[in-house]
Amino acid sequence: MSNIDDLINELKSEDERDRAFAVEDIVYEGVPGCIDLLVEQLKIEKSHYVREVIVRNLKTLPGTELVEKIIPLLRSDDAFIRNAIIDIISEQEEEAVSLLRPLLKDADKDIRKFALDILFLLNNPYSASLIAEALDDSDINMVITAVEYLGRMEAQGVAPQVNDLFAKTQNILLRCTCLEAMAVLGDDNSLAIVSQLYADPQTIADLELYSYLKFLAKKGQEDYLPWVVSLIKTKGQLMAKEIINTIEGILERANLNIIPEGMVQALSEYIASNINAINKYELLIFLGQFKNPEIMPLLIEYTKSSDKLLCLGAVEALGLYGQQEGLDILKDLAKQAEDEEILEALEKSIIQIGR
Repeated sequence: MSNIDDLINELKSEDERDRAFAVEDIVYEGVPGCIDLLVEQLKIEKSHYVREVIVRNLKTLPGTELVEKIIPLLRSDDAFIRNAIIDIISEQEEEAVSLLRPLLKDADKDIRKFALDILFLLNNPYSASLIAEALDDSDINMVITAVEYLGRMEAQGVAPQVNDLFAKTQNILLRCTCLEAMAVLGDDNSLAIVSQLYADPQTIADLELYSYLKFLAKKGQEDYLPWVVSLIKTKGQLMAKEIINTIEGILERANLNIIPEGMVQALSEYIASNINAINKYELLIFLGQFKNPEIMPLLIEYTKSSDKLLCLGAVEALGLYGQQEGLDILKDLAKQAEDEEILEALEKSIIQIGR
């Protein structure tokens, strides 16, 4: 008992190292009431170092008792303590979920937000259903957060609720968040609902257009392609990643060997524009997956590029394209190339065509 008393008294030492060692020894020795001791010390501790030690040791004490005792600290005015509690609880198992549920109805919206953050970090089958309860929250920012988290968790069974929110809301941020979540969670009704709201995509504002393209990249059909391709001329520099991802997503779902007429020319002009080199590389690789005859000369031309990334893209794309003419070009290039990365890509593409 005297040893336990000594450990507890060490928490009052003026030396932060003594306090830190005391925290670790209290947990190691399994001192009765150690959770209470550490929680109370965390409330009054001034040393950042000792606070970190307390948090690290609290994480080793999982269970319902720990969660029950630290949840009230979410109301602390100290940001370190609040963040530490979120961190600790988010590493617990499902026993934490039921204890968080009452917080979703708390009068303080900050507490409700903390509960959502923890449930998202817990990321188990039980937490998604609780996050879905926040779709009815009175605060629009809570609803937006809940939709975002459900999308990122790829939660099942919430598509109808998200569809309904999307169809009814006038809040542009919520609408964008719903679009991006529906791209992952959307059901058979999602595309119809989105198509109805955006009957004329030409009128969509830029802020919504980003999210709309993310949705089409996952759910869009071939009939959207002409409009998406037309964006290259008006939004091609601003939204390169979104436009490319959307074109790729739609075409991959269409499972085509030949892409629609005019697309090779449009993408060729896009590659020749001022978009980032990594976007050009991605487009070259993507074109290599199709068999339009005009793709071959385009790829051959880019094997001569002084930009290493474009040369690599063309070399890899020729391997995907898989034609004898490309094989001869690659073998000739291999005799001249000196860059090791390009030589490695050439070797792989030559083998790929040979198969």
